[in-house]
Amino acid sequence: MMDKFEKKIKEIKNKTNKKVVAVIAFMIFGAMCIFAMEMTNNFKRQKQQVENDYNKAMYQAVGYIKNVETDLAKLQITNTPRITITTLSSIWKQSNLAKENLESMPIEQNTFANTSKYLSQLSDYSYTLMKNVIEKSKLTDEDYDNIKIMQEECNKLSKVMSEVYQDLNYGRIKWDELKKIGNKKLSELEISSSVSNIVSIAKSFQEYEGLIYDGAFSDHLLDRNPKYLSNNEVTKEDAKNYIITLFGAEDIEYINEKEDTQEKISLYNFDVKLKSSEMIRNISITKNDCKLYLMISDRNVESENIVMNEAKRAGKEFLKKLGIEDVKDTYYLKTGNMAIINYAGTQDGIILYPDLIKVKVALDTGEICSVESQGYIFNHEKRENVTPKISMEEAKSSLNKNIEVMSEGLAIIPTDSKDEVLTYEFKGMVGNREFLIYINAETAQEEKVLMIRETPGGILTM
Repeated sequence: MMDKFEKKIKEIKNKTNKKVVAVIAFMIFGAMCIFAMEMTNNFKRQKQQVENDYNKAMYQAVGYIKNVETDLAKLQITNTPRITITTLSSIWKQSNLAKENLESMPIEQNTFANTSKYLSQLSDYSYTLMKNVIEKSKLTDEDYDNIKIMQEECNKLSKVMSEVYQDLNYGRIKWDELKKIGNKKLSELEISSSVSNIVSIAKSFQEYEGLIYDGAFSDHLLDRNPKYLSNNEVTKEDAKNYIITLFGAEDIEYINEKEDTQEKISLYNFDVKLKSSEMIRNISITKNDCKLYLMISDRNVESENIVMNEAKRAGKEFLKKLGIEDVKDTYYLKTGNMAIINYAGTQDGIILYPDLIKVKVALDTGEICSVESQGYIFNHEKRENVTPKISMEEAKSSLNKNIEVMSEGLAIIPTDSKDEVLTYEFKGMVGNREFLIYINAETAQEEKVLMIRETPGGILTM
C-alpha cells in the first residue's frame, strides 16, 4: 500500500517538474521574441534616422546648387561692384557647402568625381573674381564669358541632382540601392572641358568672413545671440510636454529622447511618432524658452488634394500653435506633392526678411511635415526707427532705367556686414525675367538684387 502511495507521489512530482520546465521554456522563448522585436524596432529606427540625415544632405545639396546657378545668372546682369562681390561670395560659399553635402552621402565618391571637381573649380574661380573686383572694381568681358559657361554647366548639374532627389523622394530608388550601385545619372554626368580651361588656380584658403553672405534671405543671420529667446531655461520634460501640447496627447505614439546638442544654441532632441502619421519626426526644442527650432520629416505624397492657398493657411495655423502670428507667406516651392513655404515676419506692413520660417506641407492632407524656424528665433524682435528718410519716388529714381516696376513696398533685409537695413522693395521686369531690387531707404543705394524664378512647382527668389 505504501509503495503505491510513493509511486503516485513520484508521478505527480514528475508531471509538476515537466510543467515547470515547460512554463520556464515558454517564458524564455517569449522573452527572446520580445528582445528580437525590440532589436528589430531599434534597427528600423536607427535606419530611419540615418536615411533622414541622408535626405537632409541631398535636399541641402540640391538647394545650394540651384542657388549657385541663379547667382551665376544674376552675375551676368549686375554691374555694381558691391553687389557683384556679394554674389560671388555667395557662389564661393554655397558651392563649397554643396560639395560638403554631396561628400557626406553613402555613394562611391568616383560617382561624384566630375561634380566635385566642377564645384571645387567654381569655388576657386569665384573667390579669385572676388579679389579681382575688389582691386579693379569690375569684371572683364572674358570674365563674363566664363561666367556664362559656368552657369550653363551648373544648370545641367542642377537638373540632374533634382532628378536624383525626385527618384529618392518618390521611392523609385532607395538609399540602400544608391549606396551599393551608385547612380547612373550622376556617374555619367559630364562637365564640359571648357570649364577646366577657365581656371587653374592655387587659391590661398584664408578666411574672408567680411564678404560671406548667406544669399537670398533663406539662410539667416545665425552668428548672434537669439533675439527671440530669453534666459529662461526649461527641462527636457518641459520640452516633451510642449511637443505633446503641439500634437495632442491622444495622437502621440511615442517620444524617444536623443542626445542633447549644442549648435548655435542648446537643444533638446527627440524622435516623435504620431498615430495619425507614418513619419518619424526629428524635433529639436530650444533649452531656453522651449521653442520649436527644427522639425524634419518626409513621406511619399501620392496625390494633391488641396490648393496652395489651403497649404499656406495650414502652415499659418501651425505657426499660431507656436505663438507666431505676425507673418506673411512670401515665396514657395512645390515638389513631390509637397509645398515648402517661406513665411517672413511683419511689423506695421514692413516685411522682416531676416525673421524667416520655412514650413513643409503635404498637399494630400495638409499635414505639416517640417519646420525650420532658426531665422525667426535668432532675429525676431520689435524694430525701432523704421521710418524711411527718402521717399518712394527718390528710391525709384535709383533703379536701372530698363526695369519696368510692377509693385513696391518697404522691407527690412539682412546685409553683407551681418546687420539689417530698411529698404524699398521693387518688383520689376527686365526683358522676360522678373527681379526684386532693394534700395536703401536712407541712402538710396542699391542693396540687393534677387531674381524671381517661376518653376512648374512654384515661385522662388534667388
